[in-house]
Order: sequence, then C-alpha cells, then structure tokens
Amino acid sequence: MRRLTLALAGAVALVSVLTAAAAGPRDMPMSEPFSGNWHATKLASGITYQASVFPIGLRVTPPDASWAGAQMKATSLGKVAPFYGWATIDQGGTNPKINPRGEIAIMTAYAPTPSVAATVATLRTRGHGATYQATSTTTLAGFPAVQFDAQITGKSHLFVPFSPASNKATYHADEYDTDQGQVLHIIVAGVRGKTVVVYMDNLGLPADQFPAFLAKADAVLKTLKFPG
Repeated sequence: MRRLTLALAGAVALVSVLTAAAAGPRDMPMSEPFSGNWHATKLASGITYQASVFPIGLRVTPPDASWAGAQMKATSLGKVAPFYGWATIDQGGTNPKINPRGEIAIMTAYAPTPSVAATVATLRTRGHGATYQATSTTTLAGFPAVQFDAQITGKSHLFVPFSPASNKATYHADEYDTDQGQVLHIIVAGVRGKTVVVYMDNLGLPADQFPAFLAKADAVLKTLKFPG
C-alpha cells in the first residue's frame, strides 16, 4: 500500500508538472515599484515565468523556492511616454524593507535605446558617489554583453541608463536608486536591437555576503531567455 501511495503521489506530481508545461509560462506578478506600493510575490521553484509587459520577450525559471518576483511598466510622468519595462527577482522577502537578501533587476526601454557601449559609458560616468571596477565581456542569455562592478561611496547614487541628462532635479522612470555601502554587479547586453540592463544588488545584504548572492543570482540568470 505504501509503495502504491508513493507511486500515485509521484504520478500526480508528474501530471501537475506536465500540465503546467503545457499551459505555457506563468505571468510574473505585477507591481508598482516607484509608488511606495512595491512588492514582490513568491515564485515557484522550477516554473517558467514571463514578463508580459517587458518591451521584449523575457522568461525566467527560478531554480528553487527562495525567490520572489514582480514586473512593471513605468513612466517618468505617470501617464505619458517614455515607458520602461522592469522585471525584478529578489532573494528572500517579498518587501525590500523586510529581510532583503539581494536583488536582480532587469530593465529596458520601449523606445529605441542607445548602444551597449554608450549605455555602459553613461552608467559609469553620470552622477557622483560611486566607484567602478574595470569592464569585461560576457554573455546574457546567449547575447553579447559587458559587465562591471560598482560600489556606492556617496550618500546615494542614481543609475540612469537612458534618460537624457538634465540640470533639473527630476525623477526618471529608468533610474535605479542606491544608497551608501551598496555593491552591485551590472550587465549591459544587446538583445535583438534593445540594450538591456541587469542590476545585481546586495540590497541590504552585508557586502561580504554579496559574492554568495552572486552565485545564486548566476543560477537564475542561466535560466533567463529572451524569446523572439
């Protein structure tokens, strides 16, 4: 009876997996990252999720159940262009102020984007309060990319990859906010005519634990796909 029960349980689990696969990827939960209502939702292990509001196809399959995710479409003025798509995959809690253990944030613009080289130069030279390690080449989901590390040395720093520079203090929907002491690994890739920026951020995790987070984040990024 025990063997029969175990066999039946295994069959049910297999049917569930096959049914999920046949149904296609799940849509990643929606959120509002810049309104104060930002939250992520726990993601299931081994299930493929898509970000349907991302400007290009994006799919990811969390390798374990320790991740939470969200997607969003953001604008600088709330209602009008330019529009930017974001997908975030966080380790640990579903609220960045509660038990954060690192974040992967992926973004690009709906409008045409600057080249990878131009975007890397902007990220490394715009604003103050950050130091950077040398760049190197890599790949992201099979597409050529440039990567580098950054550390926030000032009180805060904004990474703004696409919006034009301005002398006015204004909010940009493509900005990624950081505070003193944060460390990041940044990847900038060219994907089918779009420049995609990936921030891997300690987000409150002690800096000495960031390398361990990067190993976990790499396992997630290995499942990342940009289907045509």
